[in-house]
Parts: sequence; structure tokens; C-alpha cells
Amino acid sequence: MRALVYHAPKKVDIEDRPRPHVEEGEVEVAIEIAGVCGSDISGFLGHSVRRQPPMVLGHELVGRLADGRRVVANPLISCGRCSACLSGTQNLCASWRLLGMDQTPGTFAEFIAIPCTQIYDIPDSLPSTRAILTEPLANVVHLFRLVAPPPFFRMAIVGAGTMGALALLTAQTIGVQDVLVVDVNDQRLEAVLGMGANAVVSINLPTGRHDAMKVAGSGFDIVLDASGSASARQMAFDLCRPGGQVVLLGMGHQCSEVDFVTSIRREIRVVMSFAYTPADFERALSLLIAGKVDLTPWTVHLPLEQGQEALDMITQAPGATLKVVLSVGASHEIAQR
Repeated sequence: MRALVYHAPKKVDIEDRPRPHVEEGEVEVAIEIAGVCGSDISGFLGHSVRRQPPMVLGHELVGRLADGRRVVANPLISCGRCSACLSGTQNLCASWRLLGMDQTPGTFAEFIAIPCTQIYDIPDSLPSTRAILTEPLANVVHLFRLVAPPPFFRMAIVGAGTMGALALLTAQTIGVQDVLVVDVNDQRLEAVLGMGANAVVSINLPTGRHDAMKVAGSGFDIVLDASGSASARQMAFDLCRPGGQVVLLGMGHQCSEVDFVTSIRREIRVVMSFAYTPADFERALSLLIAGKVDLTPWTVHLPLEQGQEALDMITQAPGATLKVVLSVGASHEIAQR
């Protein structure tokens, strides 16, 4: 099968690899499209110690089973037996694994083997470009479930990438009053403004921080850091109102400093959100089927053979692109095993 293999920082190549061996309890999925996630980019750049070459990256997919059923897959595989799994927090499983990480092959290939429990049927009415958002959207559903926003809440989002945009669209479905989005990319800020953000601020401007604080006024009820850079984390605390919540989602930097004394005096609550549970995944899929969330106008499709070009574009000049999808096409070549 064809696979896009990560060989060195900033270097991937198309290779012919053996079709995956399907273990008991697993199913083979013929991949139609694979989404590129920020964590894949971290691996591509050589920043992820858990993504070492040679490796097939990727964990988002839309595909078909051998019987023709159209599916998406939850790529976060938990043991199902530990105390975390049994209490419904499978994302905190002591032995979780993810497609495209460690020794588990990813979705930038024609076929993948995955436990049957991870498979979700999708209707033909759901376009693949929307269906591919199930996994990233599940992260956003999870964070809002943890935060439990008050009615008519005000929100700021630091980072206008895929997760920031999905957070904006999801917040609109649960009654957000107004949203400020802060980023360094003017084209992405223009995109989220078109999605309904009430205000956007480019932090690249000399007056950027002042402008953001002016919009904040007394502060926002919820501030999401969807970036993970050191400056973004501090900005999230700065924009939060006394007694409000800062949600840390982005994993851009392993460590960073925050002015904790000021934040403690303002009694800011901190929520750290990691991944999602199967329930969050199902809720995300339901939102997409209902047409509540869509990034299609800001999605770019490239064939798997142009994977190097796709990853270079995201890292060097994303423009207004919020989602890059690799077209694999194996769903049209399903063969019975």
C-alpha cells in the first residue's frame, strides 16, 4: 500500500509498505481522506519525542470497511480496564495509545487496522470534508463539558488555528454572547471574523496587547489558549476576568512561565483539557451530522503524493487555511481479505 512516511524533521516521502495485519477484534479501514492535525505538524518538525522516524503520521480519517460501510474512527485507543476507563475518563487511561504515535501506524496511508470498538458509521449525507473534523471537534466538545459555561458567557480565544476556529463555532451553538479571537496571522483572523467572531486582534501589531485588553474590558468569563506558546498562555490569563476560567488546550511549548501571583489574587480558575472520551467523540459527530459546525470553506485538499507540499504549506504559509486534508482514495479500491 502507499504510505506517506516521516523520515526526518521536515521530510516525508511516499513509500510502498505492507498492508496492516488485522488482529482479533480489529477491522481494516480503507482510508478515503486523512486530516492533518497540529500534533502531526509537531512530529513533522521534529518537536515530538513520541513521533520518531521512520513513521506514518496522522490520526484523523474518513474511510470504508470491507463491507462498504462508510466510517470515521476514534484514534485514541484506551485499555478499557483501568480505573480511568471504568470511570468514563478514557482520555486519562494509563496505557492509551494514538494512531500515528509511538509504535502505532497512522492514517497517512491507504489502510489502517484498528479495534472495532473505535469505529463509527456515518451517513452518506455527511460530506467527508465535515466528517474529518470529528476527532478535532471532540477535543472542543470535551473542554466545554469540563468548563460548563454560564449562560450568555463572554469568551476570548488565543489562537485562530483549527482548534480556535472550532471552539468559536461550538461556542456559538451553546449561547456565547461575544467572542474575541487573538492571533498573529491576519488571514486567519479575517476567516474567524467571517465565522462570527465579534472582534479580532493581531498580536503582531505594536498595539496588539493594548487593543486586546481594551476589548476585554473587565475580562472574559472563559479564555481558551488554543496555541500553547508561552506568550499565548500569559495572554489567556491577562484576558480573563477575576473569578473566570482559563482553559489550557494548546501544547505548543513543553514549559512556560505565567504570572501566577497576579492570577492567584484574581482567583482565576485553571482548566487543563486533554483529548476526549468516546462520549465526546459521539457528540462531536452528532454536531457535524446536524450541520452545526463546518470548516469546508477554509479546507484545502491535496493528494497523498503531495504530502510534503501540504506539510510545508501548513508550517510556512498557511494563509487562511484552517484544515488540510490528504486525499488517499483507497476507499475506491477496497479488496476483500
